[in-house]
Amino acid sequence: MTPDAFSSLATRLSPAVKSHRVLDTVQFRLGGRAFATLGWPEAGRAVVKLSLKDQAAALALSDAVSVDASRPRNSGLTLIRLERIDDDAMAYILTAAFSEAYAKAARSQPARGRAATLGVG
Repeated sequence: MTPDAFSSLATRLSPAVKSHRVLDTVQFRLGGRAFATLGWPEAGRAVVKLSLKDQAAALALSDAVSVDASRPRNSGLTLIRLERIDDDAMAYILTAAFSEAYAKAARSQPARGRAATLGVG
């Protein structure tokens, strides 16, 4: 998996996904919530925010996946070594991170404003 392929996967999840440069990284956001960051903690890596259930599944998929040890154990922050992960596993992980962000963004919006805020509907 290359950084360009990661970016392409993340932005193809939905027209509502926006990329945002932050220093040497690129964040992928949905409704103002970052669900993935490319280039963190260093080039060639990414971090995604998963539910604990999805994090456990991701850890079982590949040895390129690890828990961010600098964060609380139940944070769901998951590190990816891009050069060691295959495209299918990364697609699964990004989809799970997107779904988690979508669910959280939807819960935080009033019913009338959800579709507009999330760029869907």
